[in-house]
Amino acid sequence: MSEQLDFRFQVSLKSPYATLIKYLSPKNKFLEFPRQNMIIWALAAFWYPLACKWVGGFSDAELKLKARTAIYQLQQQIIYLAQAFGLENELGTQGIWGHPSSANPGIDSDVDASTSISVSTPISGENHTHLASLMNRENDELLEEAFN
Repeated sequence: MSEQLDFRFQVSLKSPYATLIKYLSPKNKFLEFPRQNMIIWALAAFWYPLACKWVGGFSDAELKLKARTAIYQLQQQIIYLAQAFGLENELGTQGIWGHPSSANPGIDSDVDASTSISVSTPISGENHTHLASLMNRENDELLEEAFN
């Protein structure tokens, strides 16, 4: 059996995050994805590049790729949340960035990601059109894009 790391998290029932922990509980059988994936995707999309910087041993180019991957994953998660709560119109006015490019297929293989990486650019013109097309995609496609 391979070695594993355990991660356990508890909060008080009075915590503002108690609802989140209950939602992610193994007792909840109605999650969109496997619980472990939901947790690691959410953590990795923000904290993974910082953890890699902290541990050391990565070149500046590798760290920047990890940061770009995380930024792209966060952008896709923002798009999914906006659609899930009917906030698509607010997305462009809040200065959200994003323009995935299949022309730059760099992928950070240490994160469970299957998305293209691109340097983010503010939404305008062609990028805004791309964002609008993302907003019109089916939920399943958006979930796949947002969390991978």
